Amino acid sequence: MRIRSLLSACYKTKERMRARIGILIYNLHTGLLYPIIRKRRPLRLMFYVNNLSMWKSDKLLLLLKQDERFCPFVVTHLYPKDTDQMRRDLEQDIYSHFKALGVDVESGYDFSKNRLYPVKRFSPDMVFFPQPYLNNLSMIPFKVLLSYIPYCFEMEDYMRFYNSMYQNICWKIFVPTELHKQLKIKHNYNHGSNVVVSGNPLADYFFDGHTPSEDIWPVCNPKLKRIIWAPHHSIFPDDWLDYSNFLEIADSMVEIARRYSDKVQFVFKPHPMLREKLYRAESWGFERTDAYYNSWKEMPNTAFANGNYVDLFMTSDALIHDCSSFTAEYLYVNKPVMFVSGKDKIDTFNSFADECFRMHYHGSSVQDIESFIRNVIEGVDPMEQQRSAFIKENLLPKENKTVAQTIYDELCKLFE
Repeated sequence: MRIRSLLSACYKTKERMRARIGILIYNLHTGLLYPIIRKRRPLRLMFYVNNLSMWKSDKLLLLLKQDERFCPFVVTHLYPKDTDQMRRDLEQDIYSHFKALGVDVESGYDFSKNRLYPVKRFSPDMVFFPQPYLNNLSMIPFKVLLSYIPYCFEMEDYMRFYNSMYQNICWKIFVPTELHKQLKIKHNYNHGSNVVVSGNPLADYFFDGHTPSEDIWPVCNPKLKRIIWAPHHSIFPDDWLDYSNFLEIADSMVEIARRYSDKVQFVFKPHPMLREKLYRAESWGFERTDAYYNSWKEMPNTAFANGNYVDLFMTSDALIHDCSSFTAEYLYVNKPVMFVSGKDKIDTFNSFADECFRMHYHGSSVQDIESFIRNVIEGVDPMEQQRSAFIKENLLPKENKTVAQTIYDELCKLFE
């Protein structure tokens, strides 16, 4: 515990040499854990889940459940800054999903004290956290291994996605592409020594014959096109992602949905953090925000989605968004996609994201959005072949091996 506290202090004060030495010592300690870990049967693998939108690894859990050497289970990881009702709704969604999957799930949040339970409560041998930063490492017992499966594609060229203490001391980091591995090698103090190129777990859903449910769409009418609008949460001037124009187009998007009600059905799929930010935004607040979200639930040709979006993507005809990870993820379905922003080029994107961005139609105004919608209605999509070539080269799983199988095989090496 003390080493982690010292490491955290070093990172905060940017004492790089001391941080590097601490990481070396920590990783030597991790090496000493291996003989102990290998003897444990079953190995308790704890997966933190923030919300279902950030969860992509069902298929990995099912593989692990079939192997008696592993005991995978899920623990909810909720945020104190969310409202109590939001936390309870998220926890219920998570419970329902994993109970249906036959996976054990436990509450990680103490509602009576408004804080997370300590990790030792769950007695894990390894903890998977889905985000690139786990700031409160002191909550993780020292005898527990850490692993990282990103919940999204890391698209920004921001150092917060690289070289965090958490990433440097993980047993393994599973990245989607070789480019992402090279970025870890370039930026991380450990030079990417713990990085495995596995692919993005989301890919397994699109390329293994998964049959989607169409229940999310409000109208059972094949003549209506299905378009998703997925705005990001970065609405404040000081947000580190600064290209959202949600506040400028929010009301107009409702009007568009009404105007095209005889030709299009829409699903409003905002980032899970957008609602909480709108509660705090000037001229929005609780009443207006709740009324806005409800409007998408109440119009005859619209719906609201807040969970797993694989089936939503697969059954859609197009996506309008400003979410960096969706810039890559929606390409899996090879359908028209528009990035809406006040910028022609996103300066914060890394080279992989730039390539994905080029596979999009672009716009910033309501007029641009309506032009895109009309093209979707008419079946006009000149970028289809270009996207198809990009998917084959950059997104398809390699060697006919699923992402889940690659990660599972790596975990099995613990017993070698």
